Amino acid sequence: MDATKRFRRSRRAVALVALSAASAGLLASCSSGEDGPEPEGGELPEGGVTLDFWGWVPGLEDLVAQWNDDNPDVQVAFHRMTGDDGQKVEAAVDAGSGPDVVQLSSHDLPNYVIGGRVQDITDYVGDVEEKFTPASWAQATVDGRVYGIPQGIGPSGTMYREDIFEDNGIEVPATWDEYLDAARALKAADPDVRIANIASSEIGQWVQEVSQAGSTWFDIEDDAWKVSVNAPESIEIAERWQTLLDEDLVTTEQMWTPEYWALLNKGEIATVSYAAWFPLSLAENVSDQAGLWRVAPMPKPAGSDAQGDSGGAANVVLTGAEHPEAATAFISWLNGSDETQDALITEGGLFVSTLTGLDSDALMQEQEFYGGQVINEVFADAAANTPDSWVEGPNYSTASTAVTDEFAKVVTGKQTFAEALDKAQAKTVADLESRGLDVSE
Repeated sequence: MDATKRFRRSRRAVALVALSAASAGLLASCSSGEDGPEPEGGELPEGGVTLDFWGWVPGLEDLVAQWNDDNPDVQVAFHRMTGDDGQKVEAAVDAGSGPDVVQLSSHDLPNYVIGGRVQDITDYVGDVEEKFTPASWAQATVDGRVYGIPQGIGPSGTMYREDIFEDNGIEVPATWDEYLDAARALKAADPDVRIANIASSEIGQWVQEVSQAGSTWFDIEDDAWKVSVNAPESIEIAERWQTLLDEDLVTTEQMWTPEYWALLNKGEIATVSYAAWFPLSLAENVSDQAGLWRVAPMPKPAGSDAQGDSGGAANVVLTGAEHPEAATAFISWLNGSDETQDALITEGGLFVSTLTGLDSDALMQEQEFYGGQVINEVFADAAANTPDSWVEGPNYSTASTAVTDEFAKVVTGKQTFAEALDKAQAKTVADLESRGLDVSE
């Protein structure tokens, strides 16, 4: 199937986050030794410049070397980010220094925009938007302006123990209503088995369901930030999670802990719904179960084909960069060029966000651990069906911490998930107001 049809624009686009695309052939102007149309916003520098680029994706060194070989006038010096380098970048920019280009979580982008740490590159991106899924492009924009080029996305799926479902004669659930029925049936068939684990601190598993529901925590309304942590869609999800908890249909260990992996290794957790990067971690930590796991679409609301996304990353041009057009040319090539996609997938381990990459042979390989299944077909379909409703807010970190702090009280029986969302909403609004930002609830 044609990729441009498979990855059509979502049914629920958000106008404030949609790009007003500039018309310029940026990438064509960047090839070494060839003339091409100049990018809107200024021509590329002559005589040679060097861009400092900080990132964490494996294998970027080889791609930077490839760019440097082909573009002698725009050289890139790469620094691999480790430890607290992310905090160092923020401090450096505030002090008037720092790299030209940096890899950034999409959740952090609005905070960088409001803090004046990242440049608006709308005038330099040309038509590169057409190469990316709508949901990923939306995560790189704020209020209709482009502040980065998407690098990877986190479409969701459900990893499940095929043998547990088959041995107990239970169908793998396709909807959330069926999921509750399957959870009850699994517990009845084997009192030691639970359908899943709810980890109060793993915010990505909550975000993916909010995304799937076509909701968001933040939006812009009448030039003010609208906060919707406790939106009706989220309350509906909270009620389902509450049922799972109240009926003892889930475990509640924190993810990534020895206790969590022990439950999986003992076969006491039948499914894990999470992003496309999680299957590798699962295979590494429950290696004795090779061949027993499969991947299915995440259960969906009745009557909907929507899937979810837990967030991605982008490359951005920082405020101090003296050559934003050249920097934009580089990150557009790095993330949007057909020639880089296989390396980003095979060496970088990314679930890329371009239409070409999502259709590539490199992404669509059989996975032995998953019984020879081409699991990324599931995640690619999820990427095609993720609403682009999610808007990154200026204090996402505050909101996510508030949610996880309040969820921790839910699993100990002190309050409900719905009550937790109400409290997280209040904390998020108060924090925005303390920053002097206009807020509309």
